[in-house]
Amino acid sequence: MPIPELMESESDAPLELTMGAGEWEILPGVRTSTIGFNGPYLGPTVRLRDGQNVPIIYRNNLSEAVAVHGHGLHVPGELDGGPQREIEPGGSWCLELPVRQQACTSWFHPHTHGRTGPQVYHGLAAFIIIDDENSTSLPLPNTYGVDDLPIVVQDRTLDGQGRLVYSGDDAEDGFMGDRVTVNGITDATRAVPAGLVRFRLLNGSNARYYRFRFSDNRVFQKIATEGGFLNEPVPIREIVMLPGERNEIVVDFFDGQPAMLVSGPSLSGAAGSRRNGNRGRRRNDWEPGRLTDAFELLELTVDPTLPAFRGRLPRQLNSISRPVPQSDWPVRRFEMFMPDNDRRRGAQRTNVSMAMGINGRAMDMQVINERVTRHQWERWAVRSLDGNHPFHVHGCSFLLLSQEGRPVSDEDAGWKDTVRVDDRAEFLVRFEHPATDSFPYMYHCHILEHEDRGMMGQFTVT
Repeated sequence: MPIPELMESESDAPLELTMGAGEWEILPGVRTSTIGFNGPYLGPTVRLRDGQNVPIIYRNNLSEAVAVHGHGLHVPGELDGGPQREIEPGGSWCLELPVRQQACTSWFHPHTHGRTGPQVYHGLAAFIIIDDENSTSLPLPNTYGVDDLPIVVQDRTLDGQGRLVYSGDDAEDGFMGDRVTVNGITDATRAVPAGLVRFRLLNGSNARYYRFRFSDNRVFQKIATEGGFLNEPVPIREIVMLPGERNEIVVDFFDGQPAMLVSGPSLSGAAGSRRNGNRGRRRNDWEPGRLTDAFELLELTVDPTLPAFRGRLPRQLNSISRPVPQSDWPVRRFEMFMPDNDRRRGAQRTNVSMAMGINGRAMDMQVINERVTRHQWERWAVRSLDGNHPFHVHGCSFLLLSQEGRPVSDEDAGWKDTVRVDDRAEFLVRFEHPATDSFPYMYHCHILEHEDRGMMGQFTVT
């Protein structure tokens, strides 16, 4: 499993991220045409620190315009990288990024209107890691690439010539590939130390959901959601992740035993193995997001010569103060809809070709759908009229109140920016940065084909 190059801001020189085309071996020995940041596929991990002001230059050497979004960053709308901020071919975007948020694992990817799905699918995605005083003082595995591993999981389909196959226009549930890659390759393996190992998991797929666990059913500790650390580690055996979600887990390898990171309900008769050559291939095909599909993702072996973190996890990781909802706080309601839904009461198809939307209309770049007051707590209630969707909000992290009418679980009681909506979910949110009519924030389904087809809206913060 390749580890992305680490790019840190240590001087006044800008971090330069250039988008370009190249070739990458998704399958061993097969060259596939791809795109990436500073290389042929995916990109470097950008590491930042709370309190910095970091100059960044995005350059576009591709043949089409690209908007680059800092997913999970708490920045003003003009720096968010929404679809209004397209970089034309041969052009660049120079910005100074104010880092003002707690330690977390985020990422950057295209947010080009109508083209996000294919641009992410062909390779434009990379990690952002933010550190702060708390994260550097906590006794946690933190040696990048050794016991602190960035892991992006994505699904891809390749034809007989090794070319990426993508047909997002007719994929109503979003495009899902028949192979799963880890950090850009199939059949991924990695040696880890004989101690505690931290995985920064990112579901970077366009539409596929995953149920991550280990083949030996071992317990691991969840320590962080998208926006930062949980208050304390939560022991679990599996973790469901939707497109756009990130979670940090810590896994115990003290006993020196190997492990296989898998996704799916069961390995018994479902996932292939090296012997039959089916690692990373889909077997089942009926559930939205396909949580029933079984994959072997990452084979882990223990190398006792690697430097190991052999301490214990701290009991306290964070101090999240959950506000008590007040009756006078604004409540905003959002309903996501798909085509031809007879439950959709009064929905107006403002763009028939897109045929998906929120609150009765498809995304319109000329329309501001909501206007939010800065520094004001709000309650957002999100509903799905069709299936389940990952709902993402720009420029913030929020605290879940409930999902499907049930109180939030301990493992999801941290700061988040993406939430699964099977039927309904509610959360508390407050925006600390401005977003103008020229550069508003977005809220949308993070199934990228749904976003591209109109399941998205815009809002200002003033």
